[in-house]
Amino acid sequence: MFVGAHRRPEVVVVVSVEQYEALVRAAARREAVAEALASVRAEGLEPTLDGLEVLEGIASGRMEQDEGIAALRARHQQ
Repeated sequence: MFVGAHRRPEVVVVVSVEQYEALVRAAARREAVAEALASVRAEGLEPTLDGLEVLEGIASGRMEQDEGIAALRARHQQ
């Protein structure tokens, strides 16, 4: 299939600037988590279930990166 400038958009979605910025931040979070996970796996390691849970929380926006780091440190210092 050829996609070029001659094609017209079939659907146009209008969102507010705030919604657009939130979507961009969410995409950046997911990309950062995917890169971190790929880096760990490239070293031949696999995160713990706790680590995966924290990464999912960060990717979904339920948790900030600093909160995730603090949570993992607290779990491993017990």
